[in-house]
Amino acid sequence: MTKIHLLDNETINKIAAGEVIESPKSIVKELVENSIDAGADEITVEIKNGGKSLIRITDNGKGIEKDEVEDAFKRHCTSKISTSDDLNSLYTLGFRGEALASIASVSHVELITRTGGDSYGTKITLKGGEIISKEDIGCPVGTIITVTDLFFNVPARKKFLKSDASESGNINEIVVSLALSKENISFKYINNGNVIFRTPKTNNFLNTISSLYEKDMYNSLLKVDYENNGITITGYTTNLNYYRGNRKQQIVFVNSRLIKHKRINYFIEAAYNTLLPKSKYPACFLKIKIDPSLVDVNVHPAKTEVRFQNEDNILNEVKRSVYSALNSNNIMKEIKKETIIHDYADNNVKNDLFEIFEKNNSKPDVKKDTLDYKSEDYTNIKITEVNINNEKINIFDDEIDKIEDSYILIKNDDEIKTETRAEIKEEPIQENFIEITKDSGNKLPELSVAGILMDTYIICENIEKTEMYMIDQHAAHERINYEKFLNQYNNKEILLQEMIVPEVINLSYDDYHTAMNNAEIFNDLGFFIENFGINAILINSIPSIFKNSNIKDIFYTVLDSLKNTSNINLELDKIIKNACVKSVKAGDKLHLLEVKALLNDLGKTENPYTCPHGRPVIIKMTKYEIEKMFERIQN
Repeated sequence: MTKIHLLDNETINKIAAGEVIESPKSIVKELVENSIDAGADEITVEIKNGGKSLIRITDNGKGIEKDEVEDAFKRHCTSKISTSDDLNSLYTLGFRGEALASIASVSHVELITRTGGDSYGTKITLKGGEIISKEDIGCPVGTIITVTDLFFNVPARKKFLKSDASESGNINEIVVSLALSKENISFKYINNGNVIFRTPKTNNFLNTISSLYEKDMYNSLLKVDYENNGITITGYTTNLNYYRGNRKQQIVFVNSRLIKHKRINYFIEAAYNTLLPKSKYPACFLKIKIDPSLVDVNVHPAKTEVRFQNEDNILNEVKRSVYSALNSNNIMKEIKKETIIHDYADNNVKNDLFEIFEKNNSKPDVKKDTLDYKSEDYTNIKITEVNINNEKINIFDDEIDKIEDSYILIKNDDEIKTETRAEIKEEPIQENFIEITKDSGNKLPELSVAGILMDTYIICENIEKTEMYMIDQHAAHERINYEKFLNQYNNKEILLQEMIVPEVINLSYDDYHTAMNNAEIFNDLGFFIENFGINAILINSIPSIFKNSNIKDIFYTVLDSLKNTSNINLELDKIIKNACVKSVKAGDKLHLLEVKALLNDLGKTENPYTCPHGRPVIIKMTKYEIEKMFERIQN
């Protein structure tokens, strides 16, 4: 039996480093928090190769006394607390005294520091936790600490570091969060020799946010200013015009400490209730001030997990603070006025149409966020001359266009006619049965469309009139778009739509960094992006399947999916599913010809029975089941 024995200091420090120092991001966080605790109001963070080869933190804080420099690298040496009782009244970010010892044990460290009371500073160099040299040096007041060759003596840990781009992205995220925690501190961030951002030294939190995030985010912010039951919550949350595909832009501080708390995120989102689309999340920057005795920060070595006394009460206050901000402002979603003009070759035809709109003092009725369903069967466009109110105009056979409030163009199989809206409303939909003829490869039976229920469910029956089918139009279109796009991607034959006016998207540095590092993936998906200046990208072409969609929304959907994975191949299916949500929605009014095209394309999919997310597309009921429900059959 192996005897119990005390581990040597080197092994102890390496084990401790495994808990405290998980990655380069952890080192940056610990060192910057030390700078904040030292009273610095100017902090520079510099990294190279994702922090693997260099991390340097420079501050103008109070520095370390000459006779305390060596003690700073010993485990559990700290100036933050003296007894366990101090844990109940913590206002500093650090308190354990483990960070420097853990960092030094797995890297090369050089520290230069000077206090205001000393005429010269101290330089100390360590390798693997052992002091190599110590000397006097001329330097400004403050501290410069440089970490190189991370995990040089722990090859197993070094092997599991992610790519430079991925580690860099994680550091970007933590530096932004730390800069947001203290608006009165000026942060400068340098990555591979490039100055990424510099935040102002200010008393206005909004100024700090504006220096870190894109204009769309900034313009959507609502102020949070709430106090109740001894809890103060300040900051900003976004209105209904801005949302993302993950929660990474929900940043919460408790007593200036960055925390991760899933329940807080859920309560923030509960304030929005049904105001945002499914699987979309608001951005917010909340600062919670609370009696330190009500918060336990000594939960995890990373110090980002906390426990609250009376947690539900505190979480409900968070929800109320966000809800108050939403309800004290006009949060109605703004629809930007857009004119959608198809790029037809015959410009004279477009001019003819718009002349009629001008004469009738009305404009084309463009329904925002509705994707007209056009089957591939209708791609051969024909032009027909139509006479309306003694005006001859040219119209495309595959379109239904509103000309006046009282008239609508109806496209039948072989003619176009006009009818008043009153006549259309009075016309029973049952008289317009459309038979969906089954052809080779169609997985659906021959169906006749009986009608559309609630502008959502297509009601059909089979030719023998023995079965009824209910088809969810949104789920059906999602399945069609998903398979069409996936097939195009797998065959590297994505049909592209050149954008007449390229889309310019201004981004935060973190989003820009992610986009440009994954430009090849965006290109493979059909979104051709290129650099367009500082933290901005230009989209020149898109997959034609999304030509009438909100391009910025789809771009962010892909971007946020990329942020959630280090292996794009594992997430590719999810990305395409999320990108295909721009389909005919429940409540969108479809013409019967559009229904026919939809069902025709659905029948040609590999799996017409469920949407890409697993929800049913078709529900079938037999005549027997229906008659039994009406008690026409007793057994």
